[in-house]
Amino acid sequence: MKTSKITAIAHALPTNCVTQSQLEERFGEKAVKSITKMSGIRERRVVFPGQCASDLAFAAAKRLLEHIKIDLFSVDLLIFVSQTPDYRIPATSSVLHGRLGLSENCCTFDINQACSSFIHALQVAHSMIVAGTAKRALVLNGDALSTLIHPMDRGLVTLHGDAGTAALIEAAESGCGGIEYIEIGTDGTKFDRLLVPAGGARMPGSQETKIEKTDEDGCIRTLEQLYMDGPAIFHFVVYKITDLLKNALIKQQRTIDDFDMVLLHQANKTMVDLIYRALSVPPEKRFYYMEEVGNSSGASLPSLLAEAWREGVIKPGSRTLLCAFGGGLSWGVVVVKWPDDADAAVPGVVDVLFPSIDEAE
Repeated sequence: MKTSKITAIAHALPTNCVTQSQLEERFGEKAVKSITKMSGIRERRVVFPGQCASDLAFAAAKRLLEHIKIDLFSVDLLIFVSQTPDYRIPATSSVLHGRLGLSENCCTFDINQACSSFIHALQVAHSMIVAGTAKRALVLNGDALSTLIHPMDRGLVTLHGDAGTAALIEAAESGCGGIEYIEIGTDGTKFDRLLVPAGGARMPGSQETKIEKTDEDGCIRTLEQLYMDGPAIFHFVVYKITDLLKNALIKQQRTIDDFDMVLLHQANKTMVDLIYRALSVPPEKRFYYMEEVGNSSGASLPSLLAEAWREGVIKPGSRTLLCAFGGGLSWGVVVVKWPDDADAAVPGVVDVLFPSIDEAE
């Protein structure tokens, strides 16, 4: 029986930083401090004008591939997961395929998914590897939600940052480490709790959709920018995701004691801590990576995983429970048993200059 394993993972951040003092000038010191107390986020990395999520994912992939020194033509599957693609047509995975110089026999496609996207992409890559239709997959996550958020939307600007990640997924023999459990799901009846209403086929962009409007909380946005129903998302995470994780543990006949680390999508610290408390996760099994980078949506969980490896929080031979959740509304849970000789980290974070790492060089 085959499974799949994460061989290496890397992440990249834009050099452009939105600081606390900048937001205090924009929204007022009192409002920003109140949000920071809830979110645990003090700085956010955001792309420069003209810089794309794919530039960040490319930088991470380039660092990863240079570090592990594999034959590029051995990569036979490339998945790019993002809510902020380069173009409507073609798929951004095709663009990244060309930039990375991969084989013409490499299958490429995009997945448009939100904060749970890393686990959704893992499920796809894992399934294809187990089925024998792929042997070595490159899963690239990238989101630049800052490009979809109005600069005066106090509720979203203060939370979100941009990032890109790259993970190499390969075949592994069962019992030798790898993905032990994976589950994904969606509640599409609540799709409108987190969305950009206009700009797609359902509501094409127009002069009307570009009109700025102020909501009851004083946040400004147009119909072509990101909207979030904060209370609904909070309720979804605190109740639905907590129950989902408890049920996942029951299905596996495991408890939190069976895991060395529990890693959660870095939505904000209040949400993450509520889940940790509901599951009775002890402090030594918790890890955070949001204070200086923000909530990077689909790139959040793989960035967290890469940073945990880099800091030595995850050890070879350990077992990690990962969970992500967000727009759609969607979610995913995965359990990874790291091989005794695992070395999934790629040293350091790639800081991406404008406009992209290859052009900067």
